[in-house]
Amino acid sequence: MAVNRQPLIKLLLILLLIAGVFYMPTREFLKITFILGIPFIFTLGFMVRQSRYSSGWIISLMLLIAIVGGYGYMLTNLPDRIETRRIISEAGALVAEGKYDQAIELYKQLEALGKTEQMQEKIELAQLEQQAAIDLNQARILIEQGKESEAIKLLKQIPKNTRSGYEANKLLRSLQ
Repeated sequence: MAVNRQPLIKLLLILLLIAGVFYMPTREFLKITFILGIPFIFTLGFMVRQSRYSSGWIISLMLLIAIVGGYGYMLTNLPDRIETRRIISEAGALVAEGKYDQAIELYKQLEALGKTEQMQEKIELAQLEQQAAIDLNQARILIEQGKESEAIKLLKQIPKNTRSGYEANKLLRSLQ
């Protein structure tokens, strides 16, 4: 009795695709595998066509060894890269929600992964966003109090590259 395995294979491929799209560790693993797998296959194909121990065959062998070594090295760093991306993603969502202090605390976890420069950069951006939001709220209060000239001055100080900068520009246009 022959078992039809084709539906099972299709289901397995669909599950792998879903896992690859939604699960970050799988996505990172597949990215590394495809990035280094394609040169590996081309090099292996070239090597097979060469006569054994010729210069082309030896160069191909060296390239294959380098690719496999690079693949192993990239896989050893994979857990740290995944954790870094998770922290940045979650903290970025907190910044978007206006939970700046929580985001900064989450960014501080990057230091344990040896990403102090990236941590400082992200914390500075979160603090800039926080200050811009405070200034925008203060400008709105000033507008409600009828102090539009002070509000305009404050709105012009808000950096344009922040989320609050967009709102500040809209508010400035409505005041002028």
